[in-house]
Amino acid sequence: MHSHLFPYIFSSMKQKYTQRVERLIQIAAEIKNVPYQTVRSLLEKMGISRSQFYKDRQALADMGFEFEYSRPKNRFVIIKDAYLPVGDLTFSERLSLIMAFRHLAATGEQILSYEGFNAAKKIALELPRQIRESLFEDVVLKEGFGSDRDIMKKVQNAIEENRRVILSYQRPEEDEPGSHEADLYHLYFRRRALYAEGHSLTENGIRAYRLSRISKLEFTPCIFTVRSDYDFGRRHRNAFSAYAGDTTEHVVIRFRGKARTFVQESMWHHSQMTQIQEDDSLVFEVDVAYPREVMWWSLRWGADAEILKPEWLREEAQKTIRNMGKVYEVTE
Repeated sequence: MHSHLFPYIFSSMKQKYTQRVERLIQIAAEIKNVPYQTVRSLLEKMGISRSQFYKDRQALADMGFEFEYSRPKNRFVIIKDAYLPVGDLTFSERLSLIMAFRHLAATGEQILSYEGFNAAKKIALELPRQIRESLFEDVVLKEGFGSDRDIMKKVQNAIEENRRVILSYQRPEEDEPGSHEADLYHLYFRRRALYAEGHSLTENGIRAYRLSRISKLEFTPCIFTVRSDYDFGRRHRNAFSAYAGDTTEHVVIRFRGKARTFVQESMWHHSQMTQIQEDDSLVFEVDVAYPREVMWWSLRWGADAEILKPEWLREEAQKTIRNMGKVYEVTE
């Protein structure tokens, strides 16, 4: 083999190795965070064959993470999650990791879950007592996510034990907290907040509850079964920001001026498509669960953004801009 080919071969091998490591991490995250899905749906989501999946499962087992699919429970079950001791971290290194967790969760990274929170607590175990006792409740939970520790524990217990609950929940648009009967499926971080998602019996649909808005949680005697059509990964893949859903709507926006360059430089959503027009503007298209989030995002660009579709969203943007004009007393 010619020696000049070695760099290309090495680069190709390195890329394949990196892709596999990323895939193994994603599989482990799926099993942890979205256990109520079928093997078939996981394969489709990952874009791999069944034989590749079994190879990856064995690779994870060799590293100490074992799982299987339980047909009676209709979910993935973790058999072994090996304990790996934390290394010799300094005081400042531990604080940095804990605060990094808080900031990373605030970005909306969906892979983070209650497990990540537990990991941060373990890192804090060897910190001085006066710091350790208040660090999570005051700095991470209350200041970082506006959540109460006791409410969070009850939510986690409800999810782990499949126990139906009654929530006293304060919606921003309502004057008083309302009573919501719900089966909570999943606890996750999104946009600087903690949410619990599940099936609302009160509203007969999947709903997300922000933990900072729950003032009271009571357990009922009922034990629930997760709906067979529920797929956390699929629902949140459709979210542009915080609002998830099972269906999507097509949104088209035209960007001009400085906004065009900023929008073109980044990946805002996995479904996005962009195209430069003859007038040098940029047409941006996405399929999302809650189009209003795209409208709110586009308003940050001012007059350099124009919603083209759907028509109802364009009309809502026009109404919003007219109302803003009244607030700022625009007469022209």
